[in-house]
Amino acid sequence: MRCCFLSVLPFWQASLSTVLSLGLGALFALALARRQFALRGLVVSALGAVFVLPSIVAVVSILTLYGRAGFANTLLHKIGIERTFSVYGLTGILLAHVFFNAPLAARIFLNALSSVPQAHWRLARSLGFSPLQVFRLLDWPALRQSGASAASLIFILCATSFAIVLALGGGPQSATLEVAIYESLRFDFDLPRAATLAFLQTATILVFFLAMEFGFGRAEQAEGHAGAIERNDTGSTLTCMQDALALALALLLLAGPVLGAIFSTSPGKFGFVLVDPAFRRAVWGSLAIALPAGMVSVSLATAIAYGVALLKIDMRRPASARLLGASASLLLIIPPFALASGLFIALRPLADPAAVAMPLVALVNALTGLPIALRIIGRPVLLNAERHGRLAASLGISGLTRLRLVDAPLLRAPVGLALATIIAFSIGDLGVAALFGMGEAMTLPLYVYSLLGSYHIDQGGAAALLLCGLILVLFLAIERIARGRALHV
Repeated sequence: MRCCFLSVLPFWQASLSTVLSLGLGALFALALARRQFALRGLVVSALGAVFVLPSIVAVVSILTLYGRAGFANTLLHKIGIERTFSVYGLTGILLAHVFFNAPLAARIFLNALSSVPQAHWRLARSLGFSPLQVFRLLDWPALRQSGASAASLIFILCATSFAIVLALGGGPQSATLEVAIYESLRFDFDLPRAATLAFLQTATILVFFLAMEFGFGRAEQAEGHAGAIERNDTGSTLTCMQDALALALALLLLAGPVLGAIFSTSPGKFGFVLVDPAFRRAVWGSLAIALPAGMVSVSLATAIAYGVALLKIDMRRPASARLLGASASLLLIIPPFALASGLFIALRPLADPAAVAMPLVALVNALTGLPIALRIIGRPVLLNAERHGRLAASLGISGLTRLRLVDAPLLRAPVGLALATIIAFSIGDLGVAALFGMGEAMTLPLYVYSLLGSYHIDQGGAAALLLCGLILVLFLAIERIARGRALHV
């Protein structure tokens, strides 16, 4: 389906997703800030875990729960409602985006609420503030302070969404530029239009990136409280009902699709997937892309981190150090699809992109993950250089000897975390692999998408759960190996 400029310029689908995610995220954060219960820590951790799930896994989970033969429609039929709830189109896209981004907003808002000083709460308690006054004078300023940056970030994520829009449909009125670029290259082979869309996407993301960084300003990073905040609005009946409804909605939104996918997948479907030769090819294809991508990304991030430390500490050039460190952040401005489409167009006259698809996908994933890897590795490298660099130089320890004796024991843990993170994101990536086309090769997200495309929802659910299992095993194994003999900076 061809997407025209008029259908993608308004970004109204992303705007709706952002508003819903911010609203629900604020409700979840307020409920978690007010209430202390046994599984609160697990719930807060789950809010962060949802964000790193592959998009295609969320799609399968939502189809299992809300699809034509899902739990929601089955329940409606049992109570006598014949109208079928359709998850395809704008409704499904909004559900999937809220599934990912409402937890992200809740974590941001919860951190902002925890930064309100205890002295303010003691003063509010002594003055006898009502729940409405507490919200207006204490909660709302904290939410507003971090709301602009959260809105810009979530809008960018929704505007560049690919796998969700591709799998759940929605037509031109809710398509993203990522899908428009994909259709221009894969179906229409309109290279000028794809280049124009990629430029438009990069320019749009740049505007929101600059607005987030400079226009709205960053929220103050205050220290959170070690213990529970003693609020004086927890006894109100209205707030109790509001928090109970918010937590129930959060459970339905976040746990419902995942639990639905788990319990609706029979053991026989796992057997069908495991014996499928295409699944085994997809596993090896994903590993062949993710492992090199992780190693290249971590190597580049480590080199940049050492360059920043050298400029800042040894050469006393802090401005140059900041410029080098900020260079990697430019990749946050260039969306992966815009970068991939540029490589696709550049390589087209030289070679068939499908013939070199796997190294190209690995390269794009490595460059996309570079800012994340640098943020994980950069600070420990700089601290290590500040604390031990001059002593090592005075003792004549340099080169590989310094790397082995001084740096490696202290940097194993952050390097391992960065490597595990990039590998996990690369295994779950669908967009870049779908753009290039893998020929005879296959990746796990492409395998899951092919099952969904042929309406094998049960097999797709089983494959999606196996994908999550592979990501979890690799992440924990790599991080555990890295932390085995690591020392903390």
